[in-house]
Amino acid sequence: MSGFSAEWLELREPFDAAARSAALVAELRTHLAQGDGAAPLEVVDLGAGAGSNLRYLAPLLGGKQSWRLVDHDRALLDAAIVATRVWAETRGAHVQQQGSALTVRAADFVCEVHCEHRDLRDIAGVSLPAHGLVTAAALLDLVSAKWLEALARRTTAALAYVCFVLTYDGRSVCTPADPEDAAVLALFNRHQHGDKGFGPALGPDAASVAVSAFARRDYHLSVRPSDWRIDSRDAAIQHALLDGWLGAALEMAPDRTRDLTAWHERRRALVAAGTATLSVGHVDLVGWL
Repeated sequence: MSGFSAEWLELREPFDAAARSAALVAELRTHLAQGDGAAPLEVVDLGAGAGSNLRYLAPLLGGKQSWRLVDHDRALLDAAIVATRVWAETRGAHVQQQGSALTVRAADFVCEVHCEHRDLRDIAGVSLPAHGLVTAAALLDLVSAKWLEALARRTTAALAYVCFVLTYDGRSVCTPADPEDAAVLALFNRHQHGDKGFGPALGPDAASVAVSAFARRDYHLSVRPSDWRIDSRDAAIQHALLDGWLGAALEMAPDRTRDLTAWHERRRALVAAGTATLSVGHVDLVGWL
């Protein structure tokens, strides 16, 4: 299964938060709020990484929540507990920790947090909460159509709400434009269909496939773009993205090494000059039965 470093997840977290639609979460919350509110909302976060999805959603969902962070990388789950504790304390919340579990009591929500170290390739082995919330950030473009279908069947059986966010959809724009931009993006998007550990990945098609899979099961869906807007001052993430795009393009077209490397050098020079910006297309989706 493809992995991501804690450093990359930390770098992207503020751009994720700025891109996400709080209005979409508010819409989801109106449906979650139809219950009696006596029991905590059970939330399973698939591919939770370092916990950024929890830190974004928990204050917006409000009330009593019980989160299970599921990831194959134990080190990232450990990082999630550390980062979430620091985040909660910075917000003035009361935090109790027992091993790899947290209880966060804030003014606007109370949250129990538990970690589950599990290989997500076996989605059948992950327990999903009945009438709870199943969520994931930046995951669906990595999985296969077969895996996504299995997830959709299981969430339907559990009558679960869904919230899948920051799914890459293949749209990226670099400014100023370079003649090679379109070719590099096309190669990167082809690379995104490679096996990331779940079988042939959906890549840029993931959002549309997810909408179809859940709509066929009578989910009511709300979908909004959540594009990254990366300013010329944001050099670190620009360099990280350019390096990733180059690496993927070289894997797909090693015969074009000279042209692709020259493109990379030109784009890095624009970043160094403070004149480059990027946008990267993502989609957020929430749904309920």
